[in-house]
Amino acid sequence: MKEDYKKHLSGQIEKHFSDLEMRIMEDIVRRIRKTGKITSTADWQINRLSILGHSSEDIENMLKEALNKSYPEMFELYDKVIDWEYVRNKDIYEQVNAEFIPYEENEELQQITEALIQQSGNDLQNITKSLGFYLDYGTGKPVLTPLAEVYQKYLDAACLDIVTGAFDYNSVLRRVITQLTNSGLRQIDYASGRANRIDVAARRAVMTGVSQLSGKISEMNAKKLGTDYFEVEWHAGARPTHAAWQGKVYSKEELTTVCGLGSVTGLLGANCYHIYHAFIPGISERNWSDEWLAEQNRKESIPKTFNGREYTLYEAKQQQRKMETAMRAQREKAVLLKQGGADPEDVMLAKAKYQGQLGEYTRFCKRMGLQQERERIYYDMRGRVAPVPKRFRR
Repeated sequence: MKEDYKKHLSGQIEKHFSDLEMRIMEDIVRRIRKTGKITSTADWQINRLSILGHSSEDIENMLKEALNKSYPEMFELYDKVIDWEYVRNKDIYEQVNAEFIPYEENEELQQITEALIQQSGNDLQNITKSLGFYLDYGTGKPVLTPLAEVYQKYLDAACLDIVTGAFDYNSVLRRVITQLTNSGLRQIDYASGRANRIDVAARRAVMTGVSQLSGKISEMNAKKLGTDYFEVEWHAGARPTHAAWQGKVYSKEELTTVCGLGSVTGLLGANCYHIYHAFIPGISERNWSDEWLAEQNRKESIPKTFNGREYTLYEAKQQQRKMETAMRAQREKAVLLKQGGADPEDVMLAKAKYQGQLGEYTRFCKRMGLQQERERIYYDMRGRVAPVPKRFRR
């Protein structure tokens, strides 16, 4: 490896983790200022900072400076949290470990970094491998545009936030969609000619990127354990082509030949929820037997009827996603009409249509036996667009 490339790579790694640490610290400070104490979530994030290599002394000094508190005030803040049941690592608050963890000794950080390098093709950029805002000039190779770099920056930060465990998936997704929409983006255009709404494209890219990073980490764990086998997780309502292989054990080669690992439509491809874990034949026990999987597939293939149309479980979940996307679009329309000074009657009709969609969504989920996932509707962070009748509330 050339020296100049090493410097470039180390600089990219440093920037990624430096930015991550800043986002974690800002969120911790926000939570402490809001509540006047170290909350359970803030404690979790402080613990993540420690795992990323910071000493307890570093963390205390960063908090002290950001919160503008004196040492006595910091001692009081720490004294309160030490006695609470949810604290994950009291040593951090008791100053037992004043030394930072060197990178050479920090296995978790090494593992995450190596997964990032493998996933991003050695340059630590475009972790999600999104082709949004690339252009195709007919050469067969998509061309990166400045807008694509901006888009990738937000997605890369989101993936790192989730894979390190510093932030939860839904919070990160709400943030990145808000960042993108605030920048004026409403639609992501691809070199293939396809286009998606920003919320749909961002969610798919982040979910896929995180899944692929998890896959890299699983493969590293398998190598350490000396096994070439993996168990693919099962989930309800998988697309039929994935239902055929989910929940079973495969060799590394079979992950590609049977499950389609590496392809857009296969394992860890676009919109794939499956992940896989190291499996040691003769020692590990399967989570899902072949008999159980066959019975689940049979149950999920039995259709249910709504408004005269039949849906299998997979089809019902697909319809649920379409309804959520339509409601986000309608919420945006209602807000933009109001902001644009449209006729009050048009605004009222837009809001009424949204309420009708929400009511049908509630009825559909109940009939299909699906859990409502309203956080998908509210990713836009627009708050309550229209009053919701009591009969439609959860």
